[in-house]
Amino acid sequence: MEKEFPIYERTLIAQLMAMTSGGIDAYSYLTHGHVFASMQTGNLILLGVNIIDGKFSVILSYLLPILTYCIAAVITKWFQLHFPKESRIDRQSLILTFELFVFLIVAIISDIVPLDITILMISFAISAQFVEFSSLHGMPVNTLMMSGNIKKVGMLTVDGIINKKPKSIRRAKRSLLLILAFFIGIIVSAWAVKMFERQAILFEVLILLIALFVVHFNNQH
Repeated sequence: MEKEFPIYERTLIAQLMAMTSGGIDAYSYLTHGHVFASMQTGNLILLGVNIIDGKFSVILSYLLPILTYCIAAVITKWFQLHFPKESRIDRQSLILTFELFVFLIVAIISDIVPLDITILMISFAISAQFVEFSSLHGMPVNTLMMSGNIKKVGMLTVDGIINKKPKSIRRAKRSLLLILAFFIGIIVSAWAVKMFERQAILFEVLILLIALFVVHFNNQH
């Protein structure tokens, strides 16, 4: 019998976080001049390519989200240290609510304020999510980038079959579910951008609302 994990470490919440991550990067790439909100590895690559191409005017467009992402990680970690799991503060719900309101504000002001500002708002919020939601069934998890999860699917499947380890097969399935959720987020967000342009970020707001509902329902039962 498997151990019962907190709601924030279960597969459904991890899938919703992965869907948000995939969707928000598709959204930011398509609506903010090919800049990623969460995948800072992509921003580093594009920063280097543009430097070599002599396009120095776009350097800050990639550098500022990277710095903002790092600052948000520092602040979220400080928040975790001051309000541990044993405290009465429901950290995860606060982070989800904060992220939801940031995305909602972006949807409202995205046609009014410069894109350089809204991309920083999104990067800050998604970084907080990444720091807070970093475990799945007691194991480290990355819901923002899928390279590690793709690797896990292959390695854990082989380990499970060859060494007859059902636990490895279950972990491989969870990693596969994250990849599928991430990809669905990309597809739906790309479609939403075609339909609603910068207000397509409301798709991510909907996902976060679902996550909050799942958490609230679980706490009530």
